[in-house]
Formats: sequence, structure tokens, C-alpha cells
Amino acid sequence: MSDKSNRKILNTVISIVVKAAFIAVLIIFLAAVYDMNDARNVPMRDIENRLKSETDIEDLKKCNTRELLEFIGIDYSGYKEVLYYKSRVALDVTELCIIKAASRKDLNDVQDAVEKRVDSQINTYRDYGPKQVNQLKNAVITKRGNYLFYCVADDAEKYEEVFRHAV
Repeated sequence: MSDKSNRKILNTVISIVVKAAFIAVLIIFLAAVYDMNDARNVPMRDIENRLKSETDIEDLKKCNTRELLEFIGIDYSGYKEVLYYKSRVALDVTELCIIKAASRKDLNDVQDAVEKRVDSQINTYRDYGPKQVNQLKNAVITKRGNYLFYCVADDAEKYEEVFRHAV
């Protein structure tokens, strides 16, 4: 064999190895993205217990399904499980809501309702509540698997972290 044919074979092998490595990296990346958005099927009671042990959720008032409909505009009957906590103080915008739906696509209406709630609250507090407006602008709204997580709080990221670890 000549040097020319050896180089050609070597270039072909290198090309195949580079392509295989690229495909492997792509598969790992896609698996990681899928895993980040997926969630285990965890009962809401377990998520709530974890929030109680790792956050200040006990300072908030647990709301019933009527209040969920009244304040956020979400009818609980269309979803598997719901959890809704709201501040006990009238002018405090702190609230936490977790909705578990039958499928991820069912969460689009929930997300629309939550975003509408945030926008409405910003309009309400715009002229006299800069602290509340800042909290609302930093609201955390995220989907994970069949869950939608929504939180407005000074430490909303802490609540989200507990939620992510729970599911």
C-alpha cells in the first residue's frame, strides 16, 4: 500500500470517528434536555410536604379550589391535582401554585391563566407598590413533565428548587 492510500484510509477513519462522536454528543445533549423537562409522577401531597419542610410555605394560607378559580381563574376539575398557597396579608402578592395535568399539553391554558394573573397584579400595583411589582416581574413560571409551577415571592427560586428536586 502506498502512503497516499494509507492517508486516504486514515482520513476516512478519522471522519467516521468525528461523525460518531458528534452524534454521541448530540444524543447525550437531547437526553439531558428531555430529562430536564421530564418529571416523576409524584403525589401533590409529597411535593407539599417537601415544601413545608424546606421553605416558609407555612407562613402562607393554603387556599381551596374556589379561591384558585377566583384569584387565578383556574378550574381545578380539569386537572389531576392542584396546590395553591397565597399570602394572608391583603397587599402581599406572594403566592405559589402547582398544577398537575393529565398531559403536558394541558398546561398551556394554565400557563395563560397564570401569566394573565401576573399581568393583572402588575397593573394593580403599578402606581403604588414598587416592591410588589418587582416581585411579580420576577415570578417563576415553569413546566416540568405534567406539572406547572408558579411562584411569586422574595425567594421564589428557593421554592422552585424544592419543587424541581421533588419531581
